[in-house]
Amino acid sequence: MNRTISIDSNSPDNTAEITRLRRQMRIMQGCTLALAATIGVSFMLGMQSAAKPASPADGKKEPVRFGEITVERINVAGPDGVRRFIISHDMPKAPFAGREWERTVPPGLAGLIMLDPKGNEVGGYAASESHSLITLDYRNYPLEAAGMVARVAPDGSQSAGMVLLQPPSGPLIDMDAIHRGAEKMKEAKDGKPDLNDPDVKELLRFQAMQFARIAVFAEQKSASIGLQDSQGRQRLLLQVDENDNPSIIFYDAEGKETTRFPEAR
Repeated sequence: MNRTISIDSNSPDNTAEITRLRRQMRIMQGCTLALAATIGVSFMLGMQSAAKPASPADGKKEPVRFGEITVERINVAGPDGVRRFIISHDMPKAPFAGREWERTVPPGLAGLIMLDPKGNEVGGYAASESHSLITLDYRNYPLEAAGMVARVAPDGSQSAGMVLLQPPSGPLIDMDAIHRGAEKMKEAKDGKPDLNDPDVKELLRFQAMQFARIAVFAEQKSASIGLQDSQGRQRLLLQVDENDNPSIIFYDAEGKETTRFPEAR
């Protein structure tokens, strides 16, 4: 992630902005704010006392308690050793299918990610100097299900957005093939890979699943809700512009405006 979020809700076709916001949300795969707050409170409650506890009457060992602790990363794992939460001062790699996948994230991004019993990332929370992000993922697919972002622009203005993404379909993603396909795309001459290569085909199938169905944006002077069809094409836009004028705009499959209420002056 190396670009900031800027939503122009007055544009008749903000598909590119929706796609860009979705890409930026991919920098985080973690859990909800409520879950993050619950973990934080539970963690702090477990560190309130620095005194050595007395042996209980039933003989059970009391947990060690700390008054305060500062660490760079915490891994929370179950009895089987599988990690379930990761809290880190910088964004950890994305665990999925037994591998650690690189992320593209802005500098200074700290995060908390949540993992399922298989050790696969299923959501999380992250924050940097300019962004706060929450994402939830679909199960068994490395795909975002929903994301929220609050952002501070360089000029000090603030905005917020929420995106709901297309549910996955078809066979489970072959992550090894995805990795090989990405390398082949990089090495392709003239940027034209062999589209019949199984690894490239799997990568393209994976990329085709990544698009928003519903996007909601709120800026200081405008707001909008966009709906896309099952192919990721913008079909409906509800907006209130910077002059507080509401409108509803319909688009055909080619992205051309077909109807507007009220009619454009």
